[in-house]
Order: sequence, then C-alpha cells, then structure tokens
Amino acid sequence: MKKIKKEKKTRKIKRVVYLILLIIPLFSCHREHQKTPETISNAISPEYLGEPVSHEGTSLLKDANGKLFFIYRKGDWDHGGFTDTVFYKSSVNEGRSWSTPSPLVITPGKSAQCFATISPVSGEIILFYRKGSKEIMCARSSNGWKEWDYQQMFTSDSSSINTICYGNALWVKNLNSKRVICGFHGNNQGAGTFYSDDDGRTWRVSERVNVANQIPNIWQTGAVEPTFAQLSNGNILMFLRNSNYHTWQSISKDKGASWSKPTETNFYCGDNSWGSLKNLSNGKILYVWNNAKSLPPEVTMDKWNFTGREVLHVAISDDDGKTWNGFRELMLDRRRDSLFVNHAGDKGLNESKVVETKEGNVLIACGQAEGHRAFMLLDTDWIQMKKNSDNFLEGTKNWSRQKIMVRPPVYDRWYHYSYDRKPGAVLVPHPDLGNKQVLHVRRPEDTTVFNQRDGAVWNFPSGRKGVFETRIRLNKGFKGSYIALNDRWFQPIDNQGLVTAMYVLNIPGSGQLNKKIALEQEKWYTIRLEWDGVENILKDSCTVFIDNQALETKLALNNISSNGISYVRFRSATRWPDNNGMYIESVRAEVE
Repeated sequence: MKKIKKEKKTRKIKRVVYLILLIIPLFSCHREHQKTPETISNAISPEYLGEPVSHEGTSLLKDANGKLFFIYRKGDWDHGGFTDTVFYKSSVNEGRSWSTPSPLVITPGKSAQCFATISPVSGEIILFYRKGSKEIMCARSSNGWKEWDYQQMFTSDSSSINTICYGNALWVKNLNSKRVICGFHGNNQGAGTFYSDDDGRTWRVSERVNVANQIPNIWQTGAVEPTFAQLSNGNILMFLRNSNYHTWQSISKDKGASWSKPTETNFYCGDNSWGSLKNLSNGKILYVWNNAKSLPPEVTMDKWNFTGREVLHVAISDDDGKTWNGFRELMLDRRRDSLFVNHAGDKGLNESKVVETKEGNVLIACGQAEGHRAFMLLDTDWIQMKKNSDNFLEGTKNWSRQKIMVRPPVYDRWYHYSYDRKPGAVLVPHPDLGNKQVLHVRRPEDTTVFNQRDGAVWNFPSGRKGVFETRIRLNKGFKGSYIALNDRWFQPIDNQGLVTAMYVLNIPGSGQLNKKIALEQEKWYTIRLEWDGVENILKDSCTVFIDNQALETKLALNNISSNGISYVRFRSATRWPDNNGMYIESVRAEVE
C-alpha cells in the first residue's frame, strides 16, 4: 500500500515537473519579445531583402520548425498565364536567402493562383487554386507533401467565387482544435469563409456578408479580400475591403461559421488594394494595408486609375484591435517616380503576404510586377517608435515627390493600366553648406503632368498630439506654398491632400504670416507646429513657432482624425510658374 502511494506521489511530481518544463519556454519566449522603451528606441527600420520571383497568388508560410516557405507559380496572369506546376523555395534566415526552386504539386486544367497554408496539426499543405475560368479547387497533401487529394469548393448557394484564401488562412487556437478557416469573395456578391475541423479534408461554408457600394464612378467591388485575426476571447476578427475607401470589419463568435453585419472601421483603405491581418506571438495584431487614396476619377477621367499603390503601411494593436499605433510606411514603391507602367497588368504595392519568423520579426512579401514587388523584414518595435527625422543624407528614399503624367489621347487600356510618373521636387546642393543637399519645391511649367505644382510627402509615427519641425528657406521670387499635416497618403500633386488635412500653414508669396511676422526671402527659418489634438473641431488647435517665437493666432483643426497625424505635405501654392520656390533642409517629428 505504501509502495503504491509512493509511486502515485512520484508520478504526480513528475507531472508537475513536466508541466513546469513545458511552461518555462513559453515564458522565456514571452520575455524575449517584451517591448521596452529601450528596445523600441533601438528598433531597426524595415529592411529590403530582394524581390520575390512571382507575385500572383503566392503564399509566405512557416512550418513547425520555423522554416519559411515561399509558394508560387511561374508565369503571369497577363502574359500567357501560369504553369500548372506549383513551386516552392525555403529559407532558414528570415528570407535573406532562399533555396533553389522545387516542384510542389501539379494542378492540371489551366490553373491559376495558389494560396496555401501549412497545417500545424499534421504539417501537410492545403492549397487553393483556380481551375479554368470558374472552378475553385482545394488540394491537400499527405505523406509529407508527396501525395495529393483534390476537391472542388462550393458556396452555400453555388454562386461564383472570384478567389479564395488570399494567403491568410487562420488556424483557430483552442484546446484540441483542428479548425482552419479561409476566406473567399465573389466581387459584388460579398465575402465569406470555408471552414474545416478535420485538417482540411472536408469543408463547410458560411453565408456571405457584404457592404453596399455607395460611391459612384469608381470600380464597384462589394466586400472583398477578407483577412483574419483571432481575438483573446476566441472570437475571429475579419477585415474586408470595399470601394467606399474604408476597411470594414465583421466578427465571428462561432469560429468562422457565421459572421456579423460588417461595420466601418477607422482605417482608410487605398483604392483597389488589399490588407492583411496577422496574429503575433506576443499577443498583438499586425495590420498591413494601403493607407492611401488615388486621384479622383473626375481628375483622371478614369475610374480604373490605380494611382494610390505607391505605398504600403503597417499598424499594430495590443488590445484586440480596439486601438492601433504606428500608421507607418513599410515601404515606398521603388518605381514611384519613374516608368511606373512597366507591366501589362497589376503593378505597385499590393498583395501583402505576412509571416512571423522564429526570431520574432515579420517577413512580408508584397508588390506586383517586376521592380515593384519586394521582401521586407520588419522589426515590429519600429512601428511603435515616437520619433522620426530626415535631412536627405539618404536622398529622397523616404519621400514621395512624383508627378502623375497625362496619358496620350489614344492608349491601350491594359488591365490595371495606371499612369507613368516623373520626379517632381528635386534635390539640389545646399546654398550654404556644399556637402549637403536640400529639397527644392517649386512650380515649373510642364504640360505633361496633371498638376504642375511640386509636392513632397513624408511619413512619421501617428500621434493625436505631437510636434513637427522643419527648416526652410524661401528663395528670391517665391510665390507661395503651404505645409499641411494629414493622417493618410495622397499623391504629392493631389489637391485632396490639402482639403482633407488636419492643419494647414499657408505661406503666401509675401511671406507675411501675420501683422508682426513675415518670412524674408533667402533666409533660413525653423518652423515648428505643435498640435494638441485632432478630434474636436471647436477645441483642438495647432501652435506655430517661427524660430521659437509663437504666433498669436493658432491654426484651427480643419478635419478630425481618429488615427492621429502621420504625414506632412509640402506643396507649391501658386497658379503661376515659380522656378525658385523654396528649399527644405530637414524635418523631424515627435508624437505622444
């Protein structure tokens, strides 16, 4: 009897020790990824790691051992289609280098797309693809990716599906759960989810949710391109894009089987550009999207103009998506101020695929068409930084300054044709310091562009309160400019950036800011803008300092913002040619 009690006690102790050994790594990992003011201040800016071999319907995944996989087809939607063979590459160093391509599976029948996920339960791959013009198929591997089973996917009403999964399948984290959900959409018919409780062998389907198209004269989409994150209470958050210029959200309380009526979020959504949600191991949620706005159709006379894909943004939430920080530029398109239209089809920074590396960083594959797409490695601490500055030592790497070129009267539309760009504001030698450069903002005469006024746009961490400071010089013959603070990206030449700005400092050609202070030409000034809020039109304001002297009259809040200010826009304000304009020497921002 004593021996039996002793053995039970020994087994109990062993179980306790075993549980402790299981828990310790979890806490160690948690401590490793804890964010402190010191780690945030030393965060590394997003790093460009090269260009993915493909962009249409790819997937960026991680297996149970932390190895990364990039899954893709060879070919192009707009240039002869794709190969039936799906390929993959792997990386063990966060995407800095990749293995040689290996064939994964052949999907016969004039296939396209190949959105995939790796099962954390079995390690097998579940891959969704289009077969022909109508069928959406699911291929599931077995025997270590060597054998494959195929099945066609149907909605509850057998209505058409445009595409499925978008590289963002979600494996529900619950005790003993094997559920995986993946989204689908069918343009104006709305979006929904397929879900499986047997590791992707069989599937059920939710009803669709939709968002009414409310804005005329643009491409009407309905609710499309769903993306998911699991909340701390187990519910699933779904973000949807719509042509109404905002991201919408829906909640599932039954793990993807049904969805609430979509509601509008505070996220602007760039025209025709999707977003990607991602649960991080530290409990936070990352959102990668396009916080931008295209030129309005009444300017370009083209509802398909696609002039807002030069930029991609990131934000992060530590409270289940109730509030978000950052609103920072992950990257600017490398062809944003040159021959942008180098591809007969989709181009620019769209289609983001996101994976967290075992080192705790985030690798993002984004962009469409050669010269536009990129692998970006992101230290998420960088999103939460409160300061940013620039003095052009890296040139215009961190600036948008392009001008949109007018298309010829007759042109081939192509699919998502877009417009070519050319540089606007240019760097010139510093007039006083020969080893430095300054940005020259002016209004040269140029009939090849939609708007001849130079613009220059720069991003910093978002803040409802904060300080922006710049050092400028009005050149001889200066005819007027403005400095505007905004909460999203617009084309540098777009007048919407002025109309929607929170605060605007107008600098007339005379330089006269009030009865007492006038900016003299050919003299350097430090201008500081301190805003105390962005949500109350009657109370919030911005104080202007010229060389530390405050103007008596404050700038009024013109437009409210739920996300805080994250952009400054410099723009020539004259209707007449102004080849002299002004110089910008440096900028800095710090937010609360």
